[in-house]
Amino acid sequence: MRPFRVACCQVRAFDIEDAEANLQNILQSLDEAGRAGADLVLLPESSYPAYYVRDANPYDRPGVRPFAEIRNLLAAKAREHGYWLAAGLAVPHGNGALTNSGVVFSPQGEPTGRYDKSFLWHFDSDWFERGRDYPVFDMGFARCGILVCADGRMPEIARCLALNGAEVILDITAWVAWARTTAGLDNPQREYMMPVRALENGVWIVAADKWGSEAGTIAYAGRSCAIDPSGATRACAPADQETVLVYDIEPQATAIVPRRPALYHRLVEPTASLPVTRLLHEPLVPASGGHRLAIVPSGVTFDSGVLLARFEALRRQGADVVVAGGAHWPEGWQVELPRIERAVRELGGALVFGVRTNGCSATEYAVLVTPELTVEHQAAHGRGVQTGEVLAPVVETPAGNVGILCGDEALVPEVARALMLEGADILACPLFSSDAMTEPLVRTRADENRVYVAAAWEGGGLIAAPTGQLLTAVPAGTDLAMTAPVTRMQSRLKEMAPATNVVLDRIPETYGALVAPRR
Repeated sequence: MRPFRVACCQVRAFDIEDAEANLQNILQSLDEAGRAGADLVLLPESSYPAYYVRDANPYDRPGVRPFAEIRNLLAAKAREHGYWLAAGLAVPHGNGALTNSGVVFSPQGEPTGRYDKSFLWHFDSDWFERGRDYPVFDMGFARCGILVCADGRMPEIARCLALNGAEVILDITAWVAWARTTAGLDNPQREYMMPVRALENGVWIVAADKWGSEAGTIAYAGRSCAIDPSGATRACAPADQETVLVYDIEPQATAIVPRRPALYHRLVEPTASLPVTRLLHEPLVPASGGHRLAIVPSGVTFDSGVLLARFEALRRQGADVVVAGGAHWPEGWQVELPRIERAVRELGGALVFGVRTNGCSATEYAVLVTPELTVEHQAAHGRGVQTGEVLAPVVETPAGNVGILCGDEALVPEVARALMLEGADILACPLFSSDAMTEPLVRTRADENRVYVAAAWEGGGLIAAPTGQLLTAVPAGTDLAMTAPVTRMQSRLKEMAPATNVVLDRIPETYGALVAPRR
């Protein structure tokens, strides 16, 4: 990868009846990108003829130009200005199918490939057919993969692109949004999901979005942006105006948490065979579904007396699952376990806490204690630690099934995904450090899996709902334990939007890259 200039064309949304005005606006935006000296230009999702195309034959509508003519016009702009162009288009096929695609044109004006949206959102599936491949395009200055909007919500897709060699991910998007003002429009993908995709894969992400609305019912967030491999947003357009966002991408050294492909078999198993699929049809009674989840910030070193005092207080206040942050323990820490186990047997509920030891080599554990059993899970992923060989089990509790992410395991999307597919309703995350990306990470793991996530660390903690919404947080500068309500009814509801299900709409047979041996 070498430095290059990208231009994200944030064009106004037009209804399909105004396809010609839309086209002229797109062409003007492409000229502006050329004048800015862009090496790579992005157009948003289904820029032409519209995103809300209404049926599978949009090019048969009056005023919509034939697809071949549109393709030739875009190719001519790429050739005229000498840039690569990734354009979001509704693409018709000879068999009558329509795909929601990113079409790539070379600086010579040649169509060089296409990516078809895989995770169809809401009414997408009424007229688009899903894609099943994750190609990467070598543009000379960088190898680029493409996501189309909701694809960014599925961690498997961005991960497959990165494993296939992508150094930069182009997000061709139409982020839907709501706010009390048009200037305040935003979307969870822009806010926290795409920064986490960049962080966990060690790639740049650039996104081009529409602004305005379609059909009087669909509002777009704008906010086209460039995100570096650390997850930091380097540039972001406003929500409510036409703009060409230009940014110079520089190579940036980054390292991700080492993957363990042999541990991810759940991700490629048939959906019908997964434990979570059975749970989605399990009847639940609303009147008996309410429970509480708690977080306890840790201190620098472990103190079992302080932890058990907090646990007792929280149990008396109705907390069913308590998650404490990771702390440094001396070697031989297991001598404390009998005392903790006796307290949990007496008080009931479940307690999860993190243990880090520094002997000949550092190790990190997450320990889950219920009245019936104790699980000592050595983190199977980590940086600078000796790792275990298995993912944590999923343990049934009155508040729901609990899976464990220990330390750096939270940074590996395959781990959280495998636990959700195993049937976890709650992901308990004892962390050993925290930074500016911790909150986006917690919210993303909750949102993409539709589970509760409770994370705690030294001096802090968060609980996120299955929608990604924050339910509670440890107030800054305090060591307060905090609680939030949880219900399995919400964690078993895996729909992000109508006809958009994070379990049933996965395509496990296409995720082979996730389990391929490391190269």
